[in-house]
Amino acid sequence: MTRLLPIFLALLFSVPAAGQEAYPSRPVKFVVPFPPGGPLDVPARLIAQRLTEHWGRPVVVENQAGASGSIGANAVSRAAPDGYTLLVTVDIPLTMYPAVATRLPYDPQSDFRPIGSYARFQNGLFVNPGVGVETARDLVELAKKQPGKLTFSSAGIASPAHFGGELFKSIAGIDMTHVPYKGAAPAMAAVLSGEVSMMFGPTTQGAPHVRSGKVKALGVTGPKSSPVLAGVKPLAEQGFPGLVFENWFGVFAPAKTSDASAEAIGAGWKQVMGNAEVRARLAGMDLEPVWDGPEQVRRAIGSDLQRWRELAKRAGIKAPN
Repeated sequence: MTRLLPIFLALLFSVPAAGQEAYPSRPVKFVVPFPPGGPLDVPARLIAQRLTEHWGRPVVVENQAGASGSIGANAVSRAAPDGYTLLVTVDIPLTMYPAVATRLPYDPQSDFRPIGSYARFQNGLFVNPGVGVETARDLVELAKKQPGKLTFSSAGIASPAHFGGELFKSIAGIDMTHVPYKGAAPAMAAVLSGEVSMMFGPTTQGAPHVRSGKVKALGVTGPKSSPVLAGVKPLAEQGFPGLVFENWFGVFAPAKTSDASAEAIGAGWKQVMGNAEVRARLAGMDLEPVWDGPEQVRRAIGSDLQRWRELAKRAGIKAPN
């Protein structure tokens, strides 16, 4: 009997406690807070497919769009903290929109548990050729000669294009007029038609129009050049050192999700993000595949919130009613 005791103890402690099933034991839902088919939705569905294969459980994507992503974000903040409802989002509803919203139904820093960040992307400064400039410096000189005459479009109030334009104005010391549109596509269409002078937009959105000669790319907002805009220098290297910002994609659980569930979710995502084919497909969307852990994401939210709140205050940016 004495010889059997070690075996009995080993078996006892290897059996999971009641109610502690291996994660996941049922389908997982990704809430994507922007419309289907967009630049956030497509990679989310790619990763959902790979996690379905990895976990052996269905991972479904549900789009809950509206109010700069805050509708979907709020839904996840109120979901059961069991690890089965996750927010898969660009940083906008956690950083840029909260920087201007007067009444937000969730706290971006306390109502979510960061799991990780899986991709980043740059924005480019795209200008209609009719503006008649070749460089960002030329653009600044022209704007100083014609205060308020040059215009920049955006996908709406507090969008990356809006903040990008306001940041450019602040750093360059110029005055331009913001013209918001309902989405990135009409904002770019306005640049193409000459209805507005310029736009800060995702590099993948502007690159085809640069190749066709319909717009000029004067710089990118990342710390290094973008592979889809070969030869276009970062604005930071053109005399605008503070004009560096990238948007990022992350995954979040409700705040009170357990350590065990959060670690299992993160382990699955990290495994998928290490897959060469997944990374290549994300890179093909002009996304930089990464895996930043929860502490890095938590710090990014804090620093980004502070930066955009300060800019919003200086520029007088307020969320639409």
